[in-house]
Amino acid sequence: MGFKVQVYIYDLTQGMARTMGPALIGRPLDGVWHTAVVVYGKEYFFGGGGIEYCNPGGTMMGQPLKIEDLGETQITEDLFQDYLRTQSQDRFRGDRYDLFRHNCNNFSHETAQFLVGKGIPQHILDLPNEILSTPMGQMLAPMIQQMTPSGTSLPSNIGSGNSAANGLANGAAGAFSTAPNTQKEVQKTSFPFKDFITFDQPLKVDGLSKKLEEFNNAQKNDDTKLTDSEVKVVLGIAKGLVRLSDENFNILTKVDKWEKSQIFPLLDILRSKCLKPSFDNSEQIKEV
Repeated sequence: MGFKVQVYIYDLTQGMARTMGPALIGRPLDGVWHTAVVVYGKEYFFGGGGIEYCNPGGTMMGQPLKIEDLGETQITEDLFQDYLRTQSQDRFRGDRYDLFRHNCNNFSHETAQFLVGKGIPQHILDLPNEILSTPMGQMLAPMIQQMTPSGTSLPSNIGSGNSAANGLANGAAGAFSTAPNTQKEVQKTSFPFKDFITFDQPLKVDGLSKKLEEFNNAQKNDDTKLTDSEVKVVLGIAKGLVRLSDENFNILTKVDKWEKSQIFPLLDILRSKCLKPSFDNSEQIKEV
């Protein structure tokens, strides 16, 4: 008799991806996916804290959007622990986590292949490359990376997640050790993330200007639509050619009245200004 293997599929955006999709890749997105493998009565996932586990459905995401049955495995739990011990010391160490290139979905895929010989749905694995292949995705990627704090594992609702690496290193037999000295407290992610997001990549003004014009043309209200001269002011600010006087700052922040899925140009400009402070006064900084 084998052990049932399932993949739990979560939408990190809680349905917002359908609104964000057209701005990112030109079409609606069904979701931005987090996955975990459920086997032996536990949910296993990978993040900045390494390989961890909790009770099924015990992360801050609650119940998954979808559950897919992958089949049954004949691999014993002891052998699975040996596999996780090896993976947690090398390929799936916490410091090797990368939101776009080496994430929870890669872990779920490879773990499922080990257990039942087949991986998770391919469209989940393909989504990061689909986003990064677009100009907007490339522009936003560093910002999204910066918004992912160290310790990207999802917090557990049972008090703390359990580190597979720690449990195995302490000689857990059968199930991973859950004694207090082998538990690893999972850092909780608090949203909205209010710290300044700064990074060295320069603005890609060409891509930004195209999106700015596209979103501006989509405005149906004169109170939110920028005039031609105001568009030039915003692009001048982006290029560093126009001073952030109070008047120009008010023009720039007019974009904040747009739909949330359309304010990426504003966020990217403000990000660059935070990196190399060029605000005219402290009131502007406070408003940002």
